[in-house]
Amino acid sequence: MPEYIININKRKINSVEVPKSAEVEVGDVLVLRLVNHGAPLHVSVSAVNARRYTIYLHENIYLKEEMEFKVPILSTAPTGTFQIDIITGYGIVKETFKVNVTDRSLELPEVLEDIPPTTEEPEKNNYGYGLTLALLVVAGWAAYILAIGYYGMVAGFSSVILLTIAVLIAWRWRS
Repeated sequence: MPEYIININKRKINSVEVPKSAEVEVGDVLVLRLVNHGAPLHVSVSAVNARRYTIYLHENIYLKEEMEFKVPILSTAPTGTFQIDIITGYGIVKETFKVNVTDRSLELPEVLEDIPPTTEEPEKNNYGYGLTLALLVVAGWAAYILAIGYYGMVAGFSSVILLTIAVLIAWRWRS
């Protein structure tokens, strides 16, 4: 979390000293340390044109001595800039600085490890299941039709058994 110091009442009453600019990465938090060098006062902190970068827009703070103020940057924010206004003296003094939002830096290893070749043999496909399945389904339907035409108990039971075996083979074949 980058931290930037903002001095209030340092040179004179209601004076504001801000950094020239601030840098923060997407998804990070910008920390503003407000330091009051004089009497307590009201300070307004506004993020101008920042709706694409943060949910924070405006805050009115009663600053006694020192406080830490956090501006969260959205993880979905694009790269770009917005500005933050620091206002004192009930609007008389206003200082502005830009906040540059950058992409997260990725750390890549210096040396990539080689992936060893696999020694496993590829799985052998058994293509006999399809033909067996087709023959069992045809035989089961033939036995079912014979059972309807001749009212035989053996043909009726055999059709149920053949179709059940076909379903079991199809179930095994899918995995």
